[in-house]
Amino acid sequence: MTIKDRHLRILTCLVILVLGISLVPVSSASDTDTIPSLPNIFQGKLITEGTDVPAGTMISAYMDSNLVGSNSITEAGKYKIGVSGTEEDNGKKIVFKLGLVESEPVSVTYQHGAAPVELDLSFKGDFVLPVIESCSASPMYILNDGKDYSTVSAKISDESSGVMSVNLDLTPIGGGIASMTPGNGGIYTCNVNSNLAGEFKLTLTATDYFGNKATDNSNISITAVKESELTARYAGADGKFSAEEIKNIVNDNRISSGIKYAILAIYFADGWDRI
Repeated sequence: MTIKDRHLRILTCLVILVLGISLVPVSSASDTDTIPSLPNIFQGKLITEGTDVPAGTMISAYMDSNLVGSNSITEAGKYKIGVSGTEEDNGKKIVFKLGLVESEPVSVTYQHGAAPVELDLSFKGDFVLPVIESCSASPMYILNDGKDYSTVSAKISDESSGVMSVNLDLTPIGGGIASMTPGNGGIYTCNVNSNLAGEFKLTLTATDYFGNKATDNSNISITAVKESELTARYAGADGKFSAEEIKNIVNDNRISSGIKYAILAIYFADGWDRI
């Protein structure tokens, strides 16, 4: 075999190799990945009894009685909501609700990947949110012994449909959702204790009989203090309690009786002659 024949054979092999590679199927992102469709978007006017539905009202969407979308109204009389589903949901009826109330009948079904739909909705019912007033926690400072407690109270009213429930979210202190107890004058209360130490913000939610909800997540603050930290928190710079400091602590309504008794025990540890 001459050198020329050898070069020709090598060149032929290279050509076959290149052609073979080019014929091998190459997978691409478009072949293997499915780009998820955006939810069906519905938007339009939102009217009840001829007036705009107020901002802050929650609108929800359901298919087969399952929640498939919700959004809070940011502008009175207008809404926008995304309805999530799959191709298997195509043709299913969508029901819109404000609180517990369904909209006036509309003919609308789910279409996977469809363009946004302009749809005006009207409702009959009460969509005024409950009113939360005088929301507070007293005392503000408690021991984290699980026994000392603060009483959360708030005045709740709803002149249109009435107050159905008032709940307090105790999740930040390791609890659950607590139902507040109704009293005279629309005052609702709940005693709160904690085994955790720290400063906690709790959220109160009031619901009326039409399902309208109002929340307060800024006015309920409770600080649970470890007994071992009382001296550092309340004593003077010298690490001791003076008679004047004890007097101020006893007269401070923000401090629980549990903390006061614990501090008095520290103060009188050296003898009752300190009175």
